[in-house]
Amino acid sequence: MLCLCLCLLLLLPSTPAIAEMYKYQDEHGNWHYTDRPRSGVAQQPVEVVSKPTIKNRPARDLNALLRGKFSPVNPLQEATLSTVTIKTSIGAGSGFFISREGHIVTNKHVIKLPKEKRDALEQSFADAEGRIEYYRKRLIWREQELEKFGKDLAQYQAHLDSLPDGRGKAEKRAYYQSRRNQYQALQRELAADRHKFHEVEREVTTKRREADWKLAVSGATNTFTLVLKDGTELNASLYAVSREHDLALLKVDSYQTPALEPAAPYEITHGAPVYAIGSPIGLRDSISTGVISGFESSFVRTDAKIYPGNSGGPLVLGNGHVVGVNTKKAITEKFEGIGYAINIDTVLREFAQDLPHN
Repeated sequence: MLCLCLCLLLLLPSTPAIAEMYKYQDEHGNWHYTDRPRSGVAQQPVEVVSKPTIKNRPARDLNALLRGKFSPVNPLQEATLSTVTIKTSIGAGSGFFISREGHIVTNKHVIKLPKEKRDALEQSFADAEGRIEYYRKRLIWREQELEKFGKDLAQYQAHLDSLPDGRGKAEKRAYYQSRRNQYQALQRELAADRHKFHEVEREVTTKRREADWKLAVSGATNTFTLVLKDGTELNASLYAVSREHDLALLKVDSYQTPALEPAAPYEITHGAPVYAIGSPIGLRDSISTGVISGFESSFVRTDAKIYPGNSGGPLVLGNGHVVGVNTKKAITEKFEGIGYAINIDTVLREFAQDLPHN
């Protein structure tokens, strides 16, 4: 019972409290400890021991570990220590530590495929399966036409065999031979097309099953893999999800982590140089540069390149302060693309109840 109580107290996130522990001596003079008063032993000495519960302290200082490995010499290099890659069943994205206690900010679409993308994926498979069905019917039609071709050729051969020898028969035999060569070529072509069709059909079916499995796992899992700057992998749990914004909060326990400091409002100015950190197309610890080009609602616009895989990573100033969460890239006919990051103030307001106040 004592061990069970201590384990439960270790799991509680509240501030340290005072637990009542009872100490008593049996008839042999041995001392015993328990979490409840002993009945029927009033004649024995009983002492109430005030003992604080044990607070769950970080078991490992990741900040010191990463700083020791990479020895950052400027604020931007320090910011990369707080940036992580997040691996899920549906792919990978980026994120960053926002507290020393292991809270990680990322995009919701990094860990949960949005409904519109699920619908688009479903539509793409439906389109592929529709094309497969079309070509299946085409193959059946071609097989039927080739079968009719073969029957006509056999009838012509029978007719040819019934003719007397002569110049006319020789000419018809040459025509027959050309038609037979054409028939054999069509047979080979149909066999190759049929083989290719079955390969594509198997590939689409396999990808469909894999996608269905990954989407099912993605929808059910609340634990994700973090890859730190040095390649170390940690498990992070889903802590909170925003209903209004493309934001999610993860957390690793039992670690003291590096963390990015939010930029002050006066620092987030039009034209300020910014840097997008993340893992575009699987390239970890990548940095692209640009400036703040404008503001839209809760977004900061930038011309810093934001590629797939950058989503969820930080957009930072030269002093390492985080401006926002890299979220998307708009592509138009006239521009290569404008990057958008969710303003850090929006992040802090959204997770105000979930982040430590210090």
